[in-house]
Amino acid sequence: MKQLRTGLLTLLLLLGTAVPLFAQDEPEPTGQVSGQITNMTPEGVVPNGLPLMLHAWDQDFNEKLMVESQSTAAGAFQFDDVLWNQGWLYAVMLTVDDVLYFSEPVSLPAGATTLNIEVPIYDKTSSTTAVQVARQHVFFDAAQDGLMVGEIYILSNMGDRTVAGNNGEDTLLSPLQFNLPEGAQNVSFEGNENGRYLLTPSGFIDTAPLRPGEGTGQVVVRYVLPYENGMGYTVAPNWPTNGINFLVPEGIGIALAGDGLSVEGTRDMGDGRQVTIYNYGRIQSGESLNLTLTGDLAVAAAAPVPEMIEVNEPPLIGKNLATAGMILGLFLVGTAVWVYLRSGTEDEEDALAKPDDSFDELVLQIAQLDAAHEQGSLDETMYLHQRENLRQQAQAVLVQKEAG
Repeated sequence: MKQLRTGLLTLLLLLGTAVPLFAQDEPEPTGQVSGQITNMTPEGVVPNGLPLMLHAWDQDFNEKLMVESQSTAAGAFQFDDVLWNQGWLYAVMLTVDDVLYFSEPVSLPAGATTLNIEVPIYDKTSSTTAVQVARQHVFFDAAQDGLMVGEIYILSNMGDRTVAGNNGEDTLLSPLQFNLPEGAQNVSFEGNENGRYLLTPSGFIDTAPLRPGEGTGQVVVRYVLPYENGMGYTVAPNWPTNGINFLVPEGIGIALAGDGLSVEGTRDMGDGRQVTIYNYGRIQSGESLNLTLTGDLAVAAAAPVPEMIEVNEPPLIGKNLATAGMILGLFLVGTAVWVYLRSGTEDEEDALAKPDDSFDELVLQIAQLDAAHEQGSLDETMYLHQRENLRQQAQAVLVQKEAG
């Protein structure tokens, strides 16, 4: 009996030591991410001890990794024991003087155990001399109480400093000031959840910083104008504008006319609506384009039923300005128009003016959206809607690249 008991104990010990060899999972591969923060402004310096965040996303742009670190006095940084995945994209983000900066998203080279990432930063300026409008899109449609107008500005900063205002009382909140037509009502903005836009007596300002580069900023504003046959519409840019597209859905009963305005033709919006596109070339700051709108405004038969959307009223500068509240939200203005514009034939110059054509830019927009959501700056529904839209655009770019 004693021998049997001893044999059973020996067998159990052998099994006990053998089982973990089969039950244990292989350790996930890890690597090291290091890099350098560089101030791209001439004679600019890199502050000491900047907090950084390493992000990683999978192919569906789900956040897979967030790791914190801090830079050295020389601007170097290092992340050790980072989870390694060939299918992920990695990027580093940091904030300097209230401006978010980020590296280009990169994937892991085959067999790599280290990854080097460079993060550019810039000094700030309140001067807008380097600001350009790479492209402006103006969309007209029928609203319950007038003419719905949607404007999309694609902004470029051709300088070596981030254009931004200062925080605090009696200081310049932002140098990026936009004009609105007299009589504009129900003014609303895309991406205004954190009070980015402020109304002024003559228009609005965008308090978001404009980093150097082509197409680094996007502004989307919507408003309603009282309509009458033969009314005028004037575009008077504050910065050089490389070109303007005007879009008018067929069936709403109006047409545009103006010196230098050309008709490109019609395109399908993808929802059964045909849109007439008018083009105007480059226009300088201080110049103006005067349009005449003719026809009896009527809701297009093929138009989707408009949906009333509750929007937060942006903070006001001045008194008794535009009221927000319940507005007529047409989703064709804004992101949907942007996706539509991307579907047409483009030359290289147009492609440069459209940041959504860049896969890297889309990934960065997703990352910034995630950061804003984590900070509580975004409504959950709006966050999910915008993120899904960006994710679909990024996947479409990947499919297009693979097909090309």
